Amino acid sequence: MTTAMAMSPAGKRRIRIRMYNVGFGDCFLIRLPTKDGERRMLVDCGYHTNGKGKFDDRGLIEQIKKDLDGEGLDVVVATHRHQDHISGFGQTEQWKEIGVEEVWLPFTAREGVEKEEPSLAFWNRLMDSAHGLVKPDGVLEDAAAKALPATKSSDEDKEALAWMLWNARTNAEGIANLRRGMKRADGGRAKRRYLPDGKKLPFQFESPVLPGATIHVLGPSRDPAYRRKKSVPAGWGVMAGVAPEGGETDSLPFGPEWRLQKAPARPPFQRKSIDMIREFNGDITDIAAATDAYLNGESLVLVIELGAAKLLLTGDAEVGAWMKILEDADSLALAASATFFKVGHHGSHNATPLVFLDEHLAEGTPAMMSTQKGKGQYRNGIPRPEILKTFDKHAMPYARSDVRAEGAAHGTFERDGQDRWVDCEIPC
Repeated sequence: MTTAMAMSPAGKRRIRIRMYNVGFGDCFLIRLPTKDGERRMLVDCGYHTNGKGKFDDRGLIEQIKKDLDGEGLDVVVATHRHQDHISGFGQTEQWKEIGVEEVWLPFTAREGVEKEEPSLAFWNRLMDSAHGLVKPDGVLEDAAAKALPATKSSDEDKEALAWMLWNARTNAEGIANLRRGMKRADGGRAKRRYLPDGKKLPFQFESPVLPGATIHVLGPSRDPAYRRKKSVPAGWGVMAGVAPEGGETDSLPFGPEWRLQKAPARPPFQRKSIDMIREFNGDITDIAAATDAYLNGESLVLVIELGAAKLLLTGDAEVGAWMKILEDADSLALAASATFFKVGHHGSHNATPLVFLDEHLAEGTPAMMSTQKGKGQYRNGIPRPEILKTFDKHAMPYARSDVRAEGAAHGTFERDGQDRWVDCEIPC
């Protein structure tokens, strides 16, 4: 460790949070000091192949096992289906060595959910037919590149398209493991929770594996309108008023692609993929961007309350999810009372309203941001400087996974000497 911890008065209980440096992705190990002893929660486990940090999937699971030191996980949370959040769950053999008591997923991950919301089947069909548009290493198939319109055929356009398509590609092993594979240490089936388990937000529940904790679910909404791609509202302050690529998608029946079975063998590109895209009046770039945003819109947004602590965990929730939170007094009150903030979507322009930081979140609230600065359209400007400046304005210490902390952040976070993770402690 390179930075001494200077957290809270001696003897006070603390929640311990470890943010792994996975590059462009998310993986957090949270240790909760409950009345019945320490409980362990893993929130997401993945990275983007074009944005690797200090671990690949296998190495990440091995490090988690080492950090658990023979203990299991009481809760595994998969906030949404994007590869940079769930790629590590596909290491099924390694997961057989880790006991898991409960698995929490968005309600959209539940098999058969299309019966409740038929439009959810749309992306299943679309992404199944488009599964071969990008290679496993993140490179576009030639036929997919040729399908780009002339106005979007530069190398940067191709890179951005490949980035989005790879992130939304099928992870059959990971989804199957989350739905069915993970087991308790005694060999019994881990309990699955598909959240929210009800139509009203916020939704609250307690779990026997986290005694004394209350879990507040602020998203995803059961209303699909809040899970679609939207422009950043003018009052947000981060690239305000900028329309998303491809425009908003409120008129389209977009839903998630939570696949269980592998896509059948097929040529790397099928004509019907583009036919389906054109049927919905969008080119391949527009449909990939819409898919990317919609999957983010399905992110679980949680407030974990334990004693005096409230951890606000936002996954990759985008504009629609935050609009729902800001519109609802109860949800906003819970979010605003956070004593720790996991910055959403790697610090992108459409996932952290500055109005929330300026007017609602308490000054001095510590934040952690799993991100990776890099070139290319998809990562351009991530993390947004407006967000970082707002943190500084409100004396909010923050840690980035990709850059060593400076200034006020010292004393709040500990960074591994090899930059493999950052630790934080939150009084509770």
